[in-house]
Amino acid sequence: MNIRPAFSDDCPALAAIDAVSNPSPWSVKQFASALAQSTDKLWVCETDGVISGFIVWQDILDESELHLIATAPEYRRQGIAAALLEHWFRHAQTAGITRLLLEVRASNAAAQSLYFKYGFTAVGIRKHYYSLPEGGHEDAVLMEKPC
Repeated sequence: MNIRPAFSDDCPALAAIDAVSNPSPWSVKQFASALAQSTDKLWVCETDGVISGFIVWQDILDESELHLIATAPEYRRQGIAAALLEHWFRHAQTAGITRLLLEVRASNAAAQSLYFKYGFTAVGIRKHYYSLPEGGHEDAVLMEKPC
């Protein structure tokens, strides 16, 4: 397992992973746009030379907010998301970040469990935050972790 910065050539693979992981996936263009932003950080995990997961966060002053994290289906349950989160935590320590923030779909119990395991606490709900592909909306659970 190797974690490295994302490059523009990675955007199609990132969009493909997000398309099978996220009901509202980012496009190749959105990944490319994030790469162009100085505040956005995109990192990929490679397994045997193949992109197996990614993480996207944004630093704003002394806070860092997770935008996306995903693992390709064939690589799930192998510690990739945990390794990517730990990479984010190490970055936060060296960048003077005092608080980590994220939101997660209320229905995503697996992700919430992982975040709780790593010390995040639920601090609020954003009602009807996520659009659902079949129509309707889903709440977001707001979580934070002090550094």
